[in-house]
Amino acid sequence: MDKVAVIGMGYVGIPVAAIIADSGISTIGIDIDEKKVDSLNLGDYPIEGSEPGMQELIEEVIGSGKLRCTTDYNLASDSDIWMICVQTPFDVEKMQPNLRALSSSVKSVGSVMKKGCVVIIESTIPPGTMVGEVKEWLEGESGLIAGVDFGLGHCPERVMPGKLIQNLTNYGRALGGIDEKTHQAMSHIYSHITSGKLTKVSLETAEVVKTFENTYRDAEIAIANDFAKYCDAVGVDFYEVRELVNSVESRNLHLPGGGVGGHCIPKDTWLLAHGSKGKYVPEFLIKSREVNDSMPSYVLELIRNGLNRMGVVINESVIGILGLSYLEESDDVRNSPTISLLDELKKLGCEIKVHDHYVDYCEGVPLESTLENAICGSDALVIMVSHNLYRNLDLSEISEKMRTPLVIDARNVFSKKDLDSSGINYFSIGRGNSFY
Repeated sequence: MDKVAVIGMGYVGIPVAAIIADSGISTIGIDIDEKKVDSLNLGDYPIEGSEPGMQELIEEVIGSGKLRCTTDYNLASDSDIWMICVQTPFDVEKMQPNLRALSSSVKSVGSVMKKGCVVIIESTIPPGTMVGEVKEWLEGESGLIAGVDFGLGHCPERVMPGKLIQNLTNYGRALGGIDEKTHQAMSHIYSHITSGKLTKVSLETAEVVKTFENTYRDAEIAIANDFAKYCDAVGVDFYEVRELVNSVESRNLHLPGGGVGGHCIPKDTWLLAHGSKGKYVPEFLIKSREVNDSMPSYVLELIRNGLNRMGVVINESVIGILGLSYLEESDDVRNSPTISLLDELKKLGCEIKVHDHYVDYCEGVPLESTLENAICGSDALVIMVSHNLYRNLDLSEISEKMRTPLVIDARNVFSKKDLDSSGINYFSIGRGNSFY
């Protein structure tokens, strides 16, 4: 095995390609975005946000010639391993997975791949997709037979932005393969990526592992969100209760927040449900998804209640929003709860000022160039993302610059101690829904 091609130069594909290349294996990265390809070939990591070690790794593997990137699949036709890391969103309105990017990538690979290669899907997919659509697309384009003429594998990634290299090189992986030869090839390549345990499983098991993992996390967050809303209703501090619950070693009650975003968690419950093909409907898991989707609306209610108590009419107010990405210290706006909140605020006719120092552009969202612009003259300041910049705000200065000194904290950035003598009126999810 002397050549690997990685399809999709995004949050997963870039570090995967770079780590493989750094191990000494000739690697080529493929993406349809020419600007991203050009940037990578210059040794630049094209994604904003804090990603420890990534820029240095890219500089090393590009500078040494271990990794090169292209838009042309033909330049990778002699690859022994193909690893596909593209987005697989879910269309909630149509209740169907959107597999267009996956289909296009798989078919492009199928049109150029050589006999004897192994194709591995890292993208999260509905259970049944590997032996269904993916196998059909590859065989149809190549004229080859999976498990006979080429290997077919599924190894879903397990990463979090901000910890990409750490996660990829330490987490164990489930290696789903169509046959033993595929398993052997996967074991070899992933041993160059991670020091974690590699477990051989069926294609179907690998599909379910990833969708289960993210759906489980979604449900855990939903429980915390529901508990926090309960605490607001009865006037109890969720965070005090949480500390006591978690004092028992086996307990791990999660933190609530203004919603769940990112590419994976918001969609994977739906991918999981879709994969059962109507044989079983995971009602509790679907309800958990609905709870988390409702949190931006709950933040809106906190804004409305806070403004009312300050004597400000919401449709005449100026709302400053801090944080547009779905995750702290990241520029990733995919399925951002902030965008959902903005959609609801726009319907009310509020003047909205949005700031996120990691995000340069988001369609339909006018971004303030400075944090001060978002703060000055606002009737409510809503913290949607716990970027370090926002954690370090001087609340006394905020109070002086705002038209109405009201802060809605959807991420529990500040404590009561921080608020003493600040002059700020403060709402936070789960704090009993009352001013400090």
